[in-house]
Amino acid sequence: MKPWPNCGNAVITTCCRERAAGQRPLPLVGQLTLLDPTPLHRRSVPAQSCLVQQADGITTGETAVQFLGPRLVGRDAETAMLTTLALRAARGSGQAAFIAGEAGAGKTALLRRAAADAEGAGLQALWGSARELEAHRPFAVVSACLGIDEGPEGPMDPLRARAAEVLLGQARYGLPGTPGGADFPTVEAMCVLVEEICAQGPVALFLDDLQWADRASALVLQRLVQSVAQLPLLIIGALRPVPRVVEVDVLAHGLRGGNRTVLQLGPLASSAVPLLVADTIGHEPGPRLLRLCEGAAGNPLYLEELIAALQREEAITLHGAVAEVTADCPVPAIDTLITHRLAYLRDEVLQVLRAASVLGAGCTLHDLGAVLEVPAHVLLASIADAQAAGILTPDGPLVVFRHDLVRQALHDAVPSSVRSLLHIRAAQALTRAGAAPERVAGHLLEAAPPDGEFLVPWITGSAAQLTARAPGLALRLLGTALEIADPADPRYEQLRLHHVVAQLSSGLLTEAEESARIAMARPTDSGLADLFRWIIVQAAFARGRPDIALAETRLTCGTAGPPTLDAVRLRAFASVCLFALGRLPEAGAAAASARRAAAELGDATALAHALQVLAAKHFLEAPGLEALELARQASRLTPETIHPAQWLGLQLALANCYMELDLTPDAERTLASVRPSAEHLGGVFLPWYHLSCALLAFHAGRWEDAIAEVDAGLDPGVHFAMSRALRALAGAIAVHQGRRDDAETHMSQAEAAQDSGTVSWFYEYVLLCTQALLDEAQGHPERAFRRLAHSFDAGIGHLPGQLILSFLTPDLVRLALDQGDSPAARRYAQAARSRAGHSSAPYHLGDACRCEGLIAQDPELLLEAARHYSEATRPLNQAHALTDAAELHAIRGRPSDGRAHLERALAIYAGLGAVWDAARATARLRAVSVSRGNRGPRNTARLGWEALTSTERIIAGHVAAGHSNPETAARMCISRRTVSTHVSNILRKLGLTSRVELATEVIRRNSPPEHQ
Repeated sequence: MKPWPNCGNAVITTCCRERAAGQRPLPLVGQLTLLDPTPLHRRSVPAQSCLVQQADGITTGETAVQFLGPRLVGRDAETAMLTTLALRAARGSGQAAFIAGEAGAGKTALLRRAAADAEGAGLQALWGSARELEAHRPFAVVSACLGIDEGPEGPMDPLRARAAEVLLGQARYGLPGTPGGADFPTVEAMCVLVEEICAQGPVALFLDDLQWADRASALVLQRLVQSVAQLPLLIIGALRPVPRVVEVDVLAHGLRGGNRTVLQLGPLASSAVPLLVADTIGHEPGPRLLRLCEGAAGNPLYLEELIAALQREEAITLHGAVAEVTADCPVPAIDTLITHRLAYLRDEVLQVLRAASVLGAGCTLHDLGAVLEVPAHVLLASIADAQAAGILTPDGPLVVFRHDLVRQALHDAVPSSVRSLLHIRAAQALTRAGAAPERVAGHLLEAAPPDGEFLVPWITGSAAQLTARAPGLALRLLGTALEIADPADPRYEQLRLHHVVAQLSSGLLTEAEESARIAMARPTDSGLADLFRWIIVQAAFARGRPDIALAETRLTCGTAGPPTLDAVRLRAFASVCLFALGRLPEAGAAAASARRAAAELGDATALAHALQVLAAKHFLEAPGLEALELARQASRLTPETIHPAQWLGLQLALANCYMELDLTPDAERTLASVRPSAEHLGGVFLPWYHLSCALLAFHAGRWEDAIAEVDAGLDPGVHFAMSRALRALAGAIAVHQGRRDDAETHMSQAEAAQDSGTVSWFYEYVLLCTQALLDEAQGHPERAFRRLAHSFDAGIGHLPGQLILSFLTPDLVRLALDQGDSPAARRYAQAARSRAGHSSAPYHLGDACRCEGLIAQDPELLLEAARHYSEATRPLNQAHALTDAAELHAIRGRPSDGRAHLERALAIYAGLGAVWDAARATARLRAVSVSRGNRGPRNTARLGWEALTSTERIIAGHVAAGHSNPETAARMCISRRTVSTHVSNILRKLGLTSRVELATEVIRRNSPPEHQ
């Protein structure tokens, strides 16, 4: 075998006692003399001592490989349970199970047995194993399992290609991230892929060594496990108790119940040990052999290594049908036994294995050959020897160790300097092969000390791609490169820029600002100062400090000379900062100036910022067609001319404008058109999209749809500072529905959230409204009035209250009159009239009429308000106005009219499920001697088919038609997670456990009576 270059003639230290020339390994048992081991180590060794091998097939991504489908000894109960789960999943009732146990307990063997049974039950089996070297690589395990990693050759199918494109993350490069936050677009893409594969037939995911799983993969698995009951999906994972990763620990131990099972794989029962030994050696064990084997504490791997060592030393003799050890001896430690097995290998085989152990479980034969600088075919003989000796297990093109303890023993014996060299060579080989930068980065992180001659040029050229896919990895390597690079190196400033962008993408916004300032303070002619300044502006704005962002923009805008492109863009963004700070006159002037400059330069980015501010300012001050036209002009700018994130923000702002002006179809179309982009970009845009959908559904009276959108938006909302409004909206619905305890829980969570993002400021009103609503539900209307009145006058944060809270004027008038404050009531009514005069939107006209009707005690004005609310499709507001009118009719001596309007209001409340509002309306009318008339049948069911909303019935029809959640989402123009939430609600209401049962029920209901 060719010696390793640059290693001199040194032989890498082996994990076993090296044999001197002509010397055999030392005996392990008593004073037994070792005989020729060749016949023994050439025999076929099973993957576990308790296995009887059966060749079978499994799929890793798209590649079919051979695996051992064993008959296990002593694991009958566990095998039966996993087989049962596979059969249930095949029938459409998804299941999840996690096998936990110490190293060598037989988890992998049980997992492979389950895979064989799953395939026998008709499931498509997909396999993935976590690797220690890839624990920091996002989505490493799940992407390998689903076949969107680099392993499979040839073109991917369209489903996997879409997920792979999202995994690249190119559209998200440079956008502010969140510390430790997951890449939600890729999480969603993985879940969509699994559901689409499930739509083609039952699927089983088998994931081994999850103790090494990366956190992003663990989050994907959490999502899949949470919705597993909806799919023909089986998820089985295996993990050791250590090392503990919080996300994996929650996955394995925190998701019990229902369709989720945790198997603790302990030692084999004492009765199973003789059976295992007998299966391994073909004879019943004698007393001494059995006592020796019992010292392995029921660990199958330990038993296998012990028996193999005894056989290699010919320390087992046969006495008839009984096998007995020739002498009593203490049981060696398992690492000693593994060392003993390795001692029988040729030196060249050991060298190959040591290199493979450093490269990590699952390196390819090509990778290994490139690192050793040996053609791959030359290694085949060594690989065959290692497989025959039970060190490696066949797995297609991969070099896979039979057990990680074997790999670890080899790895630990390699000197750290040699390990570092091997990792550097692996990185170089992968780079030459065009591998993904994350794979290269994994090896470079292990190389200590780093090789600056390779690291600096490689990371300079790969930083953008690596940051888009794995910003955490990029940040670590860029930090190392900056430490070892020469500041005089022309690439040094590029490294600093990449480092700052990686900080921004990792959500380290304050750090990104500071690093950018330090870089700008360093004298240089690199021409990167403008880019560093933009990063400061973006980071400050994203973390809720538009004042800092504004100050930074003015440093450039104040310079003399003709305006440059960057200067115009910064001036336009300055208007955005001024608007966020509530300085509307200055914001308008700055935006108008930037609009003219942008038009002269033909720059769409600056023009978009300027139009956005002008539209928002007009909309607050005078909502109407002029403001709407400005918003539409901004939205007409395409993603090809501005950044996709900027385009998406403009579209979401436009959708909210449509909502406010009661242009519901336009709002729905706009939200439907931006959904794919929001799911692709993620960041703050995903929870913003879901919040917009939730508000639209809430105002239209589709409260269960609103809750589904809230649920879909909460995960990304927590990470991207948009959770307060989402939780508050859920709290408001809970108050209206009479679930005060739930409302108080939602509000405590909302108040505890630290939403610092600038976008979230514009939705703080939702929290205020719910707090006031809860005050009233708790019997404190005076507190509700003080809270709302203070915010109306003082504003919410930087935003002017009289403009942003004008929709609250009817409640303010009602509460002010109850408190005897007529002047305040008239002031609030004037604000409502002013807004309605600008917009003429039905909702605004309804507010103005209701305010006037309450002050004038005029039921006709209140009924007119109800008509406007009906036109605007705002049923809750309509019911409130009808209740007000009913009360005034009763006071004026027209109880029959009052009762009629009350009945209309109560019918609306019943349709909404607004139990608290209905009770309050009934009490108000009872106080003026108006009671309800004869009650007709009302649908108040919470369970059964009658409890399903119209949206849920539509989705149930899609399920019956065989449409997957992603397909249903595309057809209905809503998100997959929203559909998933609806399906869970449908199953709960109908008492069903799977989509198959739901489809059966829908078909039964739609069949003619004679066929039901």
